[in-house]
Amino acid sequence: MTVTGPESDDPVVPAEGDSPIEVRTKVHETAPMALDQALYEMELVGHDFFLFLDKDSGRPSVVYRRRGYDYGVISLAA
Repeated sequence: MTVTGPESDDPVVPAEGDSPIEVRTKVHETAPMALDQALYEMELVGHDFFLFLDKDSGRPSVVYRRRGYDYGVISLAA
């Protein structure tokens, strides 16, 4: 398994074992937003999930697409 940093120029750091799995990381700037804005942003980028800073709770949260047209939200506790 290998781990890479936020930029493509970052060195690849081998993890333990001989696994061919590669883990890439990204760092994004954000501003607090409401859930409806996070849903809009998720649809805009075309992903099944979107990480955001919840404006009401101040917690890092993820909105994600469920089956059909349902959505879910996961928030981190302090």
